[in-house]
Amino acid sequence: MGAIWFEAETLADHLHEIIGYKAGVVATIPQMCEMLSGTEYPDLIVQSEQSAVRFRSEDYEELYFSLLHRVGATTERYHPIVDMARVTRDLEQAGGAEFASKMLAMARAGMQEGERIALATGQTTIDPTAVITQAFDRYGEAGLKGMMALIELHNRSNTYSPYQAGRFSTWTNLQPLQDLFERSGTSPENGTFMDQRLIDYLSVNGEKLGEIHWRRFEELTAEYFVREGFSVELGAGSNDDGVDIRAWTDASGSGAGLQYLIQCKRQKAKIDKVTVKGLYADVVHAKADLGLLVTSSEFSPGARETVVARGYSVKEVNGDDVRTWLMALRSPGTGILRR
Repeated sequence: MGAIWFEAETLADHLHEIIGYKAGVVATIPQMCEMLSGTEYPDLIVQSEQSAVRFRSEDYEELYFSLLHRVGATTERYHPIVDMARVTRDLEQAGGAEFASKMLAMARAGMQEGERIALATGQTTIDPTAVITQAFDRYGEAGLKGMMALIELHNRSNTYSPYQAGRFSTWTNLQPLQDLFERSGTSPENGTFMDQRLIDYLSVNGEKLGEIHWRRFEELTAEYFVREGFSVELGAGSNDDGVDIRAWTDASGSGAGLQYLIQCKRQKAKIDKVTVKGLYADVVHAKADLGLLVTSSEFSPGARETVVARGYSVKEVNGDDVRTWLMALRSPGTGILRR
C-alpha cells in the first residue's frame, strides 16, 4: 500500500473538508480527538498541527472511517474490504466461483456503461435497470439478487469512500457539534426542533446525553414527539411553571386528543420523589391525561415507589429510553474545525 503525507496544519483541515462534505458536521480538534480516543490518531492529529505526518493509506482509511462513524454518519465503522468479501462469498455460495466472477465482471461493465450514459446525458445518477435486466435474463432469480447486492455495495462504497464524490445528503450549511453544548445555536436545516445531524451524532455517542445543554435536551424530546405524529408545543425554556413540552395525540395542532405534559431533566442525579409530585400536580391542574418525566438519568427508588403507591399518572422516560429514541430517529448522513 502507498503512503500519504500531510504538511503541518493540513490534516485537520483535510478531515474537516472531506467529512464536512460527506456528513455536514463541524467539530473542533479536541472533539475530534475525543471521538478517536483509544486509538493512536488523537496524538497524530495534535502532532500534525506542528509538523508533517505520514500515513500508510490503510491507516488513513481507518482514521477516516472511524471518524465518519463517530460523527454519526454510520451506525458502525465501515469496512469496504469486509463488505466486498461478504458479497463475493454470497455469490459463490449461490452459484459457484465462475458465477461470482461473471457477476462481478457484469456489474463492473454495467456501472461503467451507466456512468458513460449519465455523463453523456447530463444525469447525476446512474440508472441500473439495464444491468439488472441483463443479470436476470442470464441467471434468473440468483442473478437478480446478486446484482442488487452488487449495486448496493457500489452505492455504499461511493457514499462512504473518501475517494468518491458520493455523499449522504447535500447540506446548505455545516452543523457545528458545539451547538449541542450551548444555549444558542443554528436553526435546524433538517428537523423541526433539532437538526438531524446532531441526532445522528448522539445516536453513536449516547454517553454525551448528560453533557448536552438542557435546552438541547428539551429540543430532542420535542423532536421525537413531532416525528411520532404528535402536535407539540415547546416552552420558552424559562418561566414555564415546570412544564417544558405539551403534546397532543392529534397532530393537527388543534389541541384535541390526549394531552401529555412533559418535563425534561438533563442531569446525572436520579430524579427524586419531590420532582415527581410536582409534575403530578401540574397534570392535575391542567387536567392532562399523562405526565412524562424525560431524563438522561433515571428515577430514584423512592420516586418509583411514590408513582406506584399513589397511582400517579406520571411515567418515567429514562436515559436508556432516550437512547432508544435516538436509534429510531437517526438516518444516514451526519466535518470538523480547528477552532
